[in-house]
Amino acid sequence: QRSGCGQPFTEELVRMPDSFLCYTPPLEAGPVSVPPCELLGYVTFGSFNNVAKINARVVSLWARILSAVPNSRFIFKSRAFSVKEVREACAASFAAFGVDRSRIEMNMVVAQTKDHLEAYSRMDISLDTFPYAGTTTTCEALYMGVPVVTLGAKGPEATHAQNVGISILTQVGLEELIAHSEEEYIRIAVALAADRERTAGLRRSLRGQLLASPLCQGPRFTRNL
Repeated sequence: QRSGCGQPFTEELVRMPDSFLCYTPPLEAGPVSVPPCELLGYVTFGSFNNVAKINARVVSLWARILSAVPNSRFIFKSRAFSVKEVREACAASFAAFGVDRSRIEMNMVVAQTKDHLEAYSRMDISLDTFPYAGTTTTCEALYMGVPVVTLGAKGPEATHAQNVGISILTQVGLEELIAHSEEEYIRIAVALAADRERTAGLRRSLRGQLLASPLCQGPRFTRNL
């Protein structure tokens, strides 16, 4: 069976009226912080997705975004960064596009959920991976007030894994953060970085938007199912 994009399935698909998932925020989550750019004077992009989702195309776009936003930084957090060779390979991949190592911060995972979520206080804008988008990390970022820019896909190459970000952001009412081409992905990220007032407004509103969305309505999801 075709999914309506390009990905075939052997099972019969059943379409949910809202989203294919729901999200319950951890009770350990602390309050939303102010955007770090207000304290540091520069924008910090980031991704807490698994390093396995970061490929050459992703690095290329992220490097172009960093180049377009002066003094910006990028923060990672993934279990794989406990390995020296992984850290070196990540730094080298950005250096190949002219991004200095000093602009890249690589962190390992932390044991406590509270500390993991608190790490989002160091990120202004989350950049989604592709063609394997984030799911839990996207919901976490939004809950902690961090806007997420995602790149969707259409046509024969489109897959569920890449378009998860479209589903999540649509449910929260953030369609303006969905890009449909690599150039649009860059434009959205750079424009958001330049608009500190908008970034601050999203920081204040995203948790409420997420909680009010169908993503956080467990009973509604169950009835739909």
